[in-house]
Amino acid sequence: MSRRARFIWLSLLIGPVASAQSGAPGAQAPETAPPAAADIPGPQRSTVSGPDMVRQGKEYRTNMDRVLAELQTMVEQSRKQKDVIRLNCVMDKLAQVKVSMNIADEAIQKLQEGVARNDDGSSFHEYTRITIVNQKVQVLQNEGQTCVGAELNYIGATRVEVDAPELPAGVTDPSLDPAPLERPPVASPFM
Repeated sequence: MSRRARFIWLSLLIGPVASAQSGAPGAQAPETAPPAAADIPGPQRSTVSGPDMVRQGKEYRTNMDRVLAELQTMVEQSRKQKDVIRLNCVMDKLAQVKVSMNIADEAIQKLQEGVARNDDGSSFHEYTRITIVNQKVQVLQNEGQTCVGAELNYIGATRVEVDAPELPAGVTDPSLDPAPLERPPVASPFM
């Protein structure tokens, strides 16, 4: 590229930047809006007391134990039915629940320590972790039920009724009927 073309490109790129600076001749300062009242919330306080957070966290942990037992039952049923696809699906959910329970155990321990120290920030943080893990376990429970086909709208076993024509007297199996079969009519005159 020639020296002249470089100069033109450089002036096109730098020109607007140079004229936008406040000290450049002929440049106008951009209009700014008046400062608006900022609503910056301060630290939020939990409405739940420390002992209540610990009690609720332990209830969540008990529910997680129940979900774990339910998923283990589903695993055993899938093994008995030798359904590998369902087994893999439920095993995946079971592994995720176990990991979530480890996180909940750690969070409950830290929550108890935070409550003992009267550290509201730490206690609220750990309580939030436990709540989120509990919600995750509930989702995994629903997904596990979906793996084995146990949807919530299950009504009952399917019942099939068949209406068949009545058989002639003395015939119990139509395949053993002694009457000879008739040949169907000829469809084409060329055969």
